[in-house]
Amino acid sequence: MDPEASDLYRGILALRDVAAEAGVSKYTGGRGVSVGPILSSSASDIFCDNENGPNFLFHNQGDGTFVDAAASAGVDDPHQHGRGVALADFNRDGKVDIVYGNWNGPHRLYLQMSAHGKVRFRDIASPKFSMPSPVRTVIAADFDNDQELEIFFNNFAHRSSSANRLFRIIRREHGDPLIEELNPGDALEPEGRGTGGVVTDFDGDGMLDLILSHGESMAQPLSVFRGNQGFSNNWLRVVPRTRFGAFARGAKVVLYTKKSGAHLRIIDGGSGYLCEMEPVAHFGLGKDEASSVEVTWPDGKMASRNVASTEMNSVLEIPYPRDEDRLQDPAPLETPTNASSSHSCALETSPCVLTHTEATGAGPTRDAVGATSPTRTAQPVWPPSLLQKNQDSPVFSVFSSVISGLFCP
Repeated sequence: MDPEASDLYRGILALRDVAAEAGVSKYTGGRGVSVGPILSSSASDIFCDNENGPNFLFHNQGDGTFVDAAASAGVDDPHQHGRGVALADFNRDGKVDIVYGNWNGPHRLYLQMSAHGKVRFRDIASPKFSMPSPVRTVIAADFDNDQELEIFFNNFAHRSSSANRLFRIIRREHGDPLIEELNPGDALEPEGRGTGGVVTDFDGDGMLDLILSHGESMAQPLSVFRGNQGFSNNWLRVVPRTRFGAFARGAKVVLYTKKSGAHLRIIDGGSGYLCEMEPVAHFGLGKDEASSVEVTWPDGKMASRNVASTEMNSVLEIPYPRDEDRLQDPAPLETPTNASSSHSCALETSPCVLTHTEATGAGPTRDAVGATSPTRTAQPVWPPSLLQKNQDSPVFSVFSSVISGLFCP
């Protein structure tokens, strides 16, 4: 904030460019940005994948300044053209890994390593995974709630067909994760001119829904897809808040489980390409159950709480700790599988999609971002019978189409 140009009493809040002072004033063809504790234990670092120049990995020094560590960490990739990017812990070692797509270049899956006290990233992308494509958005999420993350590449049918692609990243105890290509079903969209994509749980059933936008060189409608697998798996969604009640972008959420250990998520302040992900840590747990959850805010504040077995398959809202580091157990937010709770949270969703849903009378409406809405009903949002395509594929279909033909003004 620029205090001299601001007048809070009159509602005037002016911002001042401090990029040069912070050490991040670099010129390049910037495309993707992700923010979170990548190298730091809690403070927000910044990863930028760029076009026509090396990537940046700005390490937060804790004093308002940053140092670019991309080259020393091995993620500068100077001869490629980055697009969508996401942060995740793919091998569940507690370190933040980086995945991103390069425009018609090799896509990267960087695992964070430590050698002789220095941080290095190693690209473990398989030949199929790294296969060049006109990629736009990259999403890392657990679509079937089986504990293993999937990576979705949203491609742009630039000069010819270019289908979207989906991979499952399977953790292995004593080795790099196994990368398995899946059939994305209706979300294949070989002629889609994808410009962005996000995931959220529209209907509160604990299954992530996929929303894709299209256009740029020609008009195409939004698409909304739901998963076809994992309906019986356990899940938990965690929503950390800032001291002012806003979504805690940049927070780190670690969920400890009874069987499979710790699972890490970052409430990413950026991510994707021409889009931004929801401010929710979504955990698919398979048949496992959560035992406790720990949240670390960018300012270093940390809080933890136990998770009761009755709180499985629900949404937990974690407030910023004020006078104590350990939180009292708040009631989980209502979902269709846990209707005894009495709170809910309104998350960021696409107003275009919601307008369509409200017009059909198929589900509850959502309030403005950050508002508290009435308890959600358990009415299904999506039709019970859904078409599935690509059944002749050697890999099973993951997505089926829910809505198409909807344009954003």
